[in-house]
Amino acid sequence: MRTTSLPTIWELLGEAAATLPEPFSRAALINWVSARRPDVGAASIASHIQFAADNAGGHASGLFADLTPLLHRVDRGRYLRYRPEGEQNRALEHPSSGRVVLIGSSGVTASTPRPAAELFESPGFVAARARAVRSGARWFVLSARHGLLHPDDVATPSDDLLGDHTLGYRIAWGEWVAAQLAERMWLTGVVVEVHGGVDFAQPLRQPLGRRGAGVEIPLPRMWEEEPDDSDRDTPADRGMEDDRSPARAAFGRLRELVVRHRPPEFDSGHDASAG
Repeated sequence: MRTTSLPTIWELLGEAAATLPEPFSRAALINWVSARRPDVGAASIASHIQFAADNAGGHASGLFADLTPLLHRVDRGRYLRYRPEGEQNRALEHPSSGRVVLIGSSGVTASTPRPAAELFESPGFVAARARAVRSGARWFVLSARHGLLHPDDVATPSDDLLGDHTLGYRIAWGEWVAAQLAERMWLTGVVVEVHGGVDFAQPLRQPLGRRGAGVEIPLPRMWEEEPDDSDRDTPADRGMEDDRSPARAAFGRLRELVVRHRPPEFDSGHDASAG
């Protein structure tokens, strides 16, 4: 029976896991608990972390074997929140693609609630959606009101424009969307391609960068300029494609030089994985 009103180390680890952005480090967990229980030593907290992880070798036979795990270890000293569905943890650890596409729109919206993939009707949104589907990358919809939406999430149309909101709202929105995305996938080393303009991309740079992701903003109308394979049926069409190739190549080089933004730790991690 507990004789003190102070939270236990186990309880504090649960709070930390539920609050810290993923993936979080062992040091972050220790700091979180120490700040709330300065009477507890770091070695004791580290032992609890070992017991709290479902796959770190300590939980099954440890003091807390009868309790639900709190953590899932993904690398040396790095953890995710424990999720009963193991498949979700594995998806977070090993994303199927190194790129995810986020598509926002400030244009025409639908008139009735519908899946997020059909929520916006502007030409730019439709073109970006089509390319995202063809690319095979994971993609989501950005909404000034709803934040991050899976394409199948049903949402109510809104005339909200992110650029019309205060700076404080846009900063909070960026943190919210980054946290939503981190719930769905592992972000370290991932390139996040943001469509819809700087109003959507700018609030996401810092919160995504802190999670190890890079942000790219395609040049305006970049995808509309790319010819569809279905339109390459005639020699004339192929000749037109060849005429446009230098322009697309120049746009590609300019895109690399101007719009790519990656935190230093992303570049170093990307190079290491490429080797």
